[in-house]
Amino acid sequence: MGAHSNLGVYSDYQTISADAASTSTVDHSCPVNLNQYGVSGNLWLCIRTALAPTAASADTLSIDFQMDADDGAGDPAGTWYSLFMPLTLAEGAEVVQDDTRLATAGAWIWRAPLPMEMIERHTRLYYENTTSVGTFTIDAWLNDGPPSSDMDKQVFVSNVSNP
Repeated sequence: MGAHSNLGVYSDYQTISADAASTSTVDHSCPVNLNQYGVSGNLWLCIRTALAPTAASADTLSIDFQMDADDGAGDPAGTWYSLFMPLTLAEGAEVVQDDTRLATAGAWIWRAPLPMEMIERHTRLYYENTTSVGTFTIDAWLNDGPPSSDMDKQVFVSNVSNP
C-alpha cells in the first residue's frame, strides 16, 4: 500500500474473536479522504486475511460494510446500518473458517469497488464471529484503485491518461 492509495484503514492486523466493529471508522469528509466519488473511479474496499484462523474447529465469520445514519459533524452517532456484506455464502450466512479466503494468510477476502450509493459520512466494517472458539486476523482498508494481487510490489495505476 502506498501513502497515496491508502485512503483509510478499517482494520490493521485486527484479531476477531467475537462480534466486533473494525478498529477504525473512516470519515469521508475528512480532508485526507477527499477522493471525489465518480471522478477517478470508485473507492475500492480491500479485505485480506492477515493470519490463518487459530482453531481447528469450524469457526465462522461474516463481514458487514456499515454506514452511520447521522451525517452530522464530529464523531459517528452510533446508529449503524449495513449497506452490503462482502463475506457471505448467502444473505446473512457466515463463512466457515476452512474457506480458502479465511484459511490462507494473505488471501483476499474482498477486493472490489464500493457501490456508488455510498452517501453517508462515516463507514466501518462489522465482523460477526458467532462461534468464537478461535480467532481471525484481518486487514481492511480503502484504496483509490484496484490493488495488486502481489502486495510485495508497489503498483502505480492511473485511471486518467497522462498528457
